[in-house]
Amino acid sequence: MDWALLMQVVGIVVGAGAIYGGIRADLKAMHERIESNAVAVGRAHERIDRHVEAFHLK
Repeated sequence: MDWALLMQVVGIVVGAGAIYGGIRADLKAMHERIESNAVAVGRAHERIDRHVEAFHLK
């Protein structure tokens, strides 16, 4: 096999690996933000419920 062709194949594999790693990192960061927002939404619902119970008669 020609060295130039081998180097091209190696470069393509390394580039594909870098792209794959970047996509995985982005997905992980998005998942962490979603989880953080879910916790914040849960706390907001608890505060709203306490407010409704404290200031409004049922």
